[in-house]
Amino acid sequence: MSLRPDAAGPERLVVGAGISGLYAALLLARAGRRVRLLERAARPGGLAGAEVFRGLPCDLGSHRLHPAALEQPLFREVHARAPFLTRPRRGVLVLGERHVPYPPSAPSMLRALGLRAGAAMGLGFVAQRGRRAAFARWERDRAIAGEDVGFERFVRDRVGAAAYASFYRPYAEKVWGIPPAELSQTVAKKRISTTSPLALFKELARARGGAAADLARFVYPPGGISSIIAYLEARLAEAGVRAECGAAFDLAALGARAGAAPVLFAGDLADLVPDARLEHRGLYLVYLAYPRARVGTPETYYCPDPRFWFGRVSELQNYAPDLRRPGETVLCVEIPEGAWGRGRDFAAGRPLEALLDQLVRAGIAPRGVAPVEARQRFVPNVYPLYRRGWLQDWRAAMRRAAALGALPFGRQALFLHCNLDHCAAIAADAVAHVEAGQSPEAWVLNAERYLDVQVRD
Repeated sequence: MSLRPDAAGPERLVVGAGISGLYAALLLARAGRRVRLLERAARPGGLAGAEVFRGLPCDLGSHRLHPAALEQPLFREVHARAPFLTRPRRGVLVLGERHVPYPPSAPSMLRALGLRAGAAMGLGFVAQRGRRAAFARWERDRAIAGEDVGFERFVRDRVGAAAYASFYRPYAEKVWGIPPAELSQTVAKKRISTTSPLALFKELARARGGAAADLARFVYPPGGISSIIAYLEARLAEAGVRAECGAAFDLAALGARAGAAPVLFAGDLADLVPDARLEHRGLYLVYLAYPRARVGTPETYYCPDPRFWFGRVSELQNYAPDLRRPGETVLCVEIPEGAWGRGRDFAAGRPLEALLDQLVRAGIAPRGVAPVEARQRFVPNVYPLYRRGWLQDWRAAMRRAAALGALPFGRQALFLHCNLDHCAAIAADAVAHVEAGQSPEAWVLNAERYLDVQVRD
């Protein structure tokens, strides 16, 4: 690794070369610091990397960007050099074999649900005294101030049994693979609440002007999400910093760095504190190349229905038109690890046949047309598993990390479920903290504020 000849002061060590670590390293290099960047994987990128399939840089799952991402300095900088596309949002919520455009309208939701199901949910919502007031306090109440009553009780008390059974429970079981009663109430974030028609109606009722416009569009880099990683790598190379990939991180050496600056740690928190009782669930990604110029117009299908293995399906070219091959289109099918566990193969044999049949029954893939190629990639540590009581374990792990001289930041190290622009913003905060000479202990005392970051979809 080469270093800038004019860089001065103590070396800054950054562990993890996803978007958080790369951006932190770039900010430090621009501040004139000597930087060493370690990454245990074969190449940088993390969850913002790509799977090259049919010559196309396919995202590791759906990474559509909310327009608010352009308010973050890194994304503004990338946008200035290679303008992001502004795309119409044509997402679809799949309810059985019925499709509801997202953002939805109340009539479209009722048509999809049917009169009986819609009436049952409405009656369940208003039947219990105080339920509407509790629903209005959703975001405030899901933060743990006292007893963690659990996801099941928290949601049922606010939307009723019918909505819980139809939307929330299937989604939670599909993603995490444990009984919803064992999940923390903090799982009830806005991303999940939007699978309830009542929450959708409430959101649409609030949406006016710019907020409504943001629901109807998204922004996206024309070369795919991994182009942001490529941009960061290029700027770091100009500063004389290159990630040392495949590099093991010696925990013992961390404790021996007396007098050194804190280690900016953007790896997995469980690697830093191996016995931390914090778990993740991963994601199976099945890439399918269909011999069709286009399969459909939606960019993303959302599928809470438990009859379908997948939670989301995205069509790559509907994110960016350049991400296609002549006469072909690529679908990315996301199957949460959930109850499946590790070591499954959905891209061959009978599992692939079953998956293709489900895509047809869900109205996503064309009937009678087989993909010309299928490939699977398993991505670990995508969804933090927030069990009841997780917050105490998180606090203990963070204190131990600080005692080692590490400053955990970013999605993986902070055990977060967040957007890419949130990762960049937290990285900037972490660098500012270290550059101000503040301690890891001071960082972990304040890092809990990031747990309330909202996932924008």
